[in-house]
Amino acid sequence: MTENPGTRAGLNVGDKVKVHAEGTSVFTIVIIDGDEALIESVLPALGTYPFHCKLERLVPVES
Repeated sequence: MTENPGTRAGLNVGDKVKVHAEGTSVFTIVIIDGDEALIESVLPALGTYPFHCKLERLVPVES
């Protein structure tokens, strides 16, 4: 797999991200632990839950 062109270094807790460049769902970084982040959906809905994702896969959401 190649790196997403939108992936940026310097992600921080509280940043809004997508799990890939073509993604439509937006998540917030809750915790960063090494090379992984715990992220959760910005839209509350039944059945959603925080999950872990590699930092290198995350794409910052542009304001």
